[in-house]
Amino acid sequence: MEAALTWEDCLITAYRDHCQALGRGDTPYKVIAEMMQKATGSSGGKGGSMHYYNSKNNFYGGNGIVGAQVPVGVGLAFALKYKNMPNIAINMFGDGAAN
Repeated sequence: MEAALTWEDCLITAYRDHCQALGRGDTPYKVIAEMMQKATGSSGGKGGSMHYYNSKNNFYGGNGIVGAQVPVGVGLAFALKYKNMPNIAINMFGDGAAN
């Protein structure tokens, strides 16, 4: 998926978003530091393994509540459309959130 995207495209997902964080430009150090609640983590050590965030690369992390990323992803898509940008928003969720 990342091969077809640019970092100007938005991505939001559910929890356990370690690989997506790496694909969006976080380093293994920042991912592990976040899991260890270190200030050098990608979210300053405040999110743990569910809430990586990288605004520079339009990665809006995960969410620990089932389906909570869906309305945020819709908002990201609307913002892109509102700004007349040619980019897309990817909203990843599993079958538990599809109901």
